[in-house]
Amino acid sequence: MTLDYTDAHALLGGPPPAWSSRRIAALRIQRGWTQEELAEYSGLSVRTIRNLELGRVQNPRRSSVDLLVSALGVAEGPRGGGERPDQPPWRGVPAPTSALMGSPSFHQQLVQTVRTNRLTTFLGPGGVGKTRMALSVAAEVGHFFRDGVEVVELGDLPAERDTGTEQTAAVLQRVHRQLGRGRTADRPGGDGADLHLLLVLDNAEHLPAGAMAAVRELHAGFPGLHVLVTARRRLTERIGANREIQPLPLDAAAGEPAAASPAVALFLRHVGADCPAAAELEKDLPLVAELCRRLGGLPRYIEFAAECLRAIPIRLMLSYGPTPEMLWSNDHALLRHQRSVSDSILWSVELLSADHRLLLERIAALPSRRFVLDEITAEYDRLGRGSAPNPLTLVSDLLDTSLLLPDPAHHYHYRLAPFVADVVRRLRTAPTTPGPGA
Repeated sequence: MTLDYTDAHALLGGPPPAWSSRRIAALRIQRGWTQEELAEYSGLSVRTIRNLELGRVQNPRRSSVDLLVSALGVAEGPRGGGERPDQPPWRGVPAPTSALMGSPSFHQQLVQTVRTNRLTTFLGPGGVGKTRMALSVAAEVGHFFRDGVEVVELGDLPAERDTGTEQTAAVLQRVHRQLGRGRTADRPGGDGADLHLLLVLDNAEHLPAGAMAAVRELHAGFPGLHVLVTARRRLTERIGANREIQPLPLDAAAGEPAAASPAVALFLRHVGADCPAAAELEKDLPLVAELCRRLGGLPRYIEFAAECLRAIPIRLMLSYGPTPEMLWSNDHALLRHQRSVSDSILWSVELLSADHRLLLERIAALPSRRFVLDEITAEYDRLGRGSAPNPLTLVSDLLDTSLLLPDPAHHYHYRLAPFVADVVRRLRTAPTTPGPGA
């Protein structure tokens, strides 16, 4: 039987285009196939498979979907989706509609973690995709929660360092206001004790004490509440689960073309097939891969670079950097500190104590990009420590913020995250000013 467009997408795992693209990739990887092997089994071209997995094809031909369903061996379900669960209530920032970034298997691990833990925190540097991953996971687990998903933005609340007090009341006020709206609209009455809901608290790194106090109070009042937090640093080690969101892999899997590298694929998808440079980029994949490497595989940085490509050719971008000044966006849907690489790094730096900032400045002044701790202690001894604490007691905190990174190839070797040295050095010579995207 030939499936219509809606039924075929339902079999592949969800509404077009986002669910279909990530579901195709997930099913292919589950079977251990390369894109070339799926192309051979389905009769489609490798280019078509790649474009479908990247989400470039918004309305694939029915015949193409039929071939994929047949090749992947997806069992046919009820027509019209009569047995599919209703979409759960969702309030707040909507779930992403772009294709899944990164490993489908890791995504499924996160889904299971959020389902089984009342508190889960997604950690990682600014721009690594914590929010996108949290919303994607929430969309997948939402139907397990009778009252659905609530997304609460915390990034625009004043930092605790600025107010000098915990922001527990501010966090709770924002959460209760949104929860109250949900119960009034969907389930009037009741004291809330039977609430069965996934609450996403987004961007909580500047509210460590307030966010955790709010979570404890919410858990006490709502036994069926699960909370998913995104933050740039650990907020607790004692309760729940912490999961690190890693930058996108820079290399394609064995047997895959260079364009299948998750970092390269995101860059090409963000550039878009209608961009005049798109065809040339397909021929210059080594340059795209090098650009993604310099950007550390961070999705937001990659998207900024793709926007920059509208005005600056990739060869020129690589010849002169890229520099932090090139990487920004005028997208005012983003919070202010998310609109440029410089503002993102400054946001993390401003959350540090004076002693941590001093250590960061001295690391940025080192002649080598990679260093060992002996070099830091020697620099402190040379310049004089004064009243500053031993720098060895501060290193773990910088690692926790992802401003400082361990060298995976050498134990106890470290380096600063991309562009941190540039921003920190500029801080020493000029006052803080709004980024170019502000």
